[in-house]
Amino acid sequence: MEAGLGIGIGSTTLVAVVDKLDDAPASSRRTVRSESVVQLDPSSVFTDFVERVGDPVPLFSADGTPHRGEDLTAVAITTLMRDALADHDQPSHVVIAHPAWWSRHAVSALENALSTKMIHDATPVDTTLVAEPIAVVDWLRTSGHPDSEGLTVVFDLGARSLDVSVVTTTGGNTTIVGKPLHSDDIGGDDFDHLVTMHLLAEFDRDARIDTSMPETLEALTALRGHAREAKETLSFDTETVVHVDLPGGSHNLRLVRSELEDLLRPAITRSVALVYEAMRSAGVESNDVSHVVLAGGSSSIPLVAELLSSELRVPMIAAPDPRSCAAAGAATHATAIGNTATAAAVEHSQPKPIPVPAFSTPIVVTSDPEATSAARRSSRVGIVAAVVGACAILAAGGLGIGTAVDKIKPASSSADPSIESPTSATVSNPSAPSGSEPVADAAPSTGAAVAVTGSPTPGTRSVGVATTGAAGTGAPAAPVATDPPAAAQPNSDPTTAQQNVDSGSPFQIPQVPAFEVPELPVVVAPQFPDQLTLPTAIPRFPVG
Repeated sequence: MEAGLGIGIGSTTLVAVVDKLDDAPASSRRTVRSESVVQLDPSSVFTDFVERVGDPVPLFSADGTPHRGEDLTAVAITTLMRDALADHDQPSHVVIAHPAWWSRHAVSALENALSTKMIHDATPVDTTLVAEPIAVVDWLRTSGHPDSEGLTVVFDLGARSLDVSVVTTTGGNTTIVGKPLHSDDIGGDDFDHLVTMHLLAEFDRDARIDTSMPETLEALTALRGHAREAKETLSFDTETVVHVDLPGGSHNLRLVRSELEDLLRPAITRSVALVYEAMRSAGVESNDVSHVVLAGGSSSIPLVAELLSSELRVPMIAAPDPRSCAAAGAATHATAIGNTATAAAVEHSQPKPIPVPAFSTPIVVTSDPEATSAARRSSRVGIVAAVVGACAILAAGGLGIGTAVDKIKPASSSADPSIESPTSATVSNPSAPSGSEPVADAAPSTGAAVAVTGSPTPGTRSVGVATTGAAGTGAPAAPVATDPPAAAQPNSDPTTAQQNVDSGSPFQIPQVPAFEVPELPVVVAPQFPDQLTLPTAIPRFPVG
């Protein structure tokens, strides 16, 4: 998991929460607070600038320099970020929770001011602005509360104002319903003023206070701080002691919770009316609301939950530290955004299979080197075998032609040449001319050729045939005497016709062409590419 930073913008206090790495509990989160005060120089100290975000009227410093509220807010946020990240790495994302009543113009003005400030400081960080009610519900959902779904009323009672919003959560998605309501008449500062006036009333019974003296003003400022501390203490205890030190005297005044509740009841009762108005704006009733979430530092006063519960009859949910629940929800939101971005980057870096629709995307085929090599060897062997087979067929045909010449039966001849015997014997024809010579016939099993000798007759040609002996040795070619064919004898013996040539016209042996074994060509196997790319489109050919 990536670390996220959440910041809550308050009128008097800014809160930053750093979400820890891994799955650390919420109690281990780092929380940093700072006052909403910006000091640009010793003579220029700015307060109350959060309410001026988006206001075209600027705030002026002691030397007359104008400063817009969004620029001062950006300075305060970046300063808090440096303090919160002093011992941590740069966060993956920053989510800032802004008041729900801000306009779009105010939100856009702060975004631009933050971008400019971060670029100027050379610390660019992705930032997202969300409304405080959304951040509060994010905290509620991640805190393990079982009732995070449905309609929720966010009651945010801060130091300067009260914000009431109605939100709905379905499937983890939270949206604001209706119009968020904002009131400056109810807030923690008003409660502090009521407690201060009560303490002054108790102190003035014994001494008169001169407010015109400068030291009196300083003492009243300190007394206001003591009144705030007493208010916060009575949120947990039933009574406390407040030290009052004024020019007229110094006293320790006792304050109990019942007295505080009597002072705050009218203001808190008015806040209940604001909740009803917010529900009417959203178009819902109190029985439609699942729960009310109390946020803001002043909402920790027990009387707030008591009055709201008795009036609305709805369960109340309060954070252990209501001042930082918006910032904690923003930090959780920031961590979720950072993890989503990281997962998307990893997924994008991994190769994905490319879909191959028909006739649109080229198909890439990767060949196996071993299979390709085997295919090449098989192709070469097949080609060579085919060529050798063709040569064998042609050679067999040539020998067949030469052998068939000797087995032709002549009808009659003027010369009686010797003819090959099937038993490899030498046959002599006494009626043959004096120039004839015996003919030796090799056995058919040796595959030897036949040599026919004799004196040629006019009108005939001699044909040289290569012969081999019975032992396989080569013999010179001899001329073969042929005569024109003659009519067959009517009373010729068929058994002796194969051994003796009848007298008559000479038989002419047809010329047998010499056969030469062709030279085998060098076969080169084609080179197959490692990848085969098919065309993206199939060409169309006209029909007919």
